[in-house]
Amino acid sequence: MQHQIQKAYSETSEALGGIYKKRKRTLFFQKMMWGVAGLYILLMTLLLLGNHLSFFKLDFWSVLEPHLSTQDNPYANVYPIVGLLVLLYPATFLFAKAFQKFKQREKETMAKMVKTLFPQVEFTQGAASPIKEIMHSKFFPWVKKDTPTYSFGQIRGKVNNTFINLVDIGIMERNMAKRVTGGIMHIPILNLLVLLYEYVLGNMVSDASADNHYFTYRGMFCWLQFTKKLDGHTVVLTNDPLTKWDRMASFNFREEHKIHLEDPRFIESFVVYGTDQVEARYVLSSALMECIVALKERFDRPLFLSFQDRQLYLAVQNDNGLFSFPSGKLEGIKIMEELAKEIETALEIPEALKLNLGMTKQS
Repeated sequence: MQHQIQKAYSETSEALGGIYKKRKRTLFFQKMMWGVAGLYILLMTLLLLGNHLSFFKLDFWSVLEPHLSTQDNPYANVYPIVGLLVLLYPATFLFAKAFQKFKQREKETMAKMVKTLFPQVEFTQGAASPIKEIMHSKFFPWVKKDTPTYSFGQIRGKVNNTFINLVDIGIMERNMAKRVTGGIMHIPILNLLVLLYEYVLGNMVSDASADNHYFTYRGMFCWLQFTKKLDGHTVVLTNDPLTKWDRMASFNFREEHKIHLEDPRFIESFVVYGTDQVEARYVLSSALMECIVALKERFDRPLFLSFQDRQLYLAVQNDNGLFSFPSGKLEGIKIMEELAKEIETALEIPEALKLNLGMTKQS
């Protein structure tokens, strides 16, 4: 693998420097666009509050007062709004052009890297998101057929006799946090404050790519088959309060029970739900729980697994995305090593499960 890593780096090192410059340019226009949008929203908020603020002797009121409509000048508040809208158009245009060029170059370079690192697999970009498998995995309690999901690249490989599918996905799930925000967006004034905080401030202070701000999940999603048929399903989730609250509040998995296990290292990191206590304990043997903990430590990111019918699903959260470059300078061979490690670890899962689950694999 080290030879492929060196080869991939030598072939793409120059392109990585160009991608870094294009991303810096994109981020500059992104912050400029949202800065103008923020001024527009802030001005709209202050103008809407104008009648109420006039009763208070606030220091900044003298600055705002000339822009309030009066009988003599009914259009006073229109002029600054129109001015900001005029500025917003070229800022949006420049950002869109820069973003398009940046993502296109990133896509081309990533394809070259993956094919050099793993010539034995099929790598495609632009394929439809696997919404059917995402729903069957039962990782995301609010996902429906019409939930916006995106695919940023897909690998299909064969390990011994087992095919494994690996996709970099983005999901805009309408979870509890989004539902609360959606409710607030129906309240005048508060909706503008939410826009300022969540979108304007979020895009202004972050160095992440603009398309990653709106996903409730971004990262690796993979699935494979085995021959042992399971009657129910067993889902292994990251042990955090938001995950548990979302699952309980959705009411989509009422047939599930919380599975109580004894491994202290495992239950510290994961919470397990399933339809059959006995089957869940059969699937999650001591050896497999050790394997899952080791996988989490190797990925060093939130990890999800589910077992049902003859299918295994695995997801590894990565806010930056598997087939997108991280923020910061793209210098050194470390970029290649991290990408190779993530893909190689995922491709090794069938072999690890053969040893730990005792399930015969099939193609």
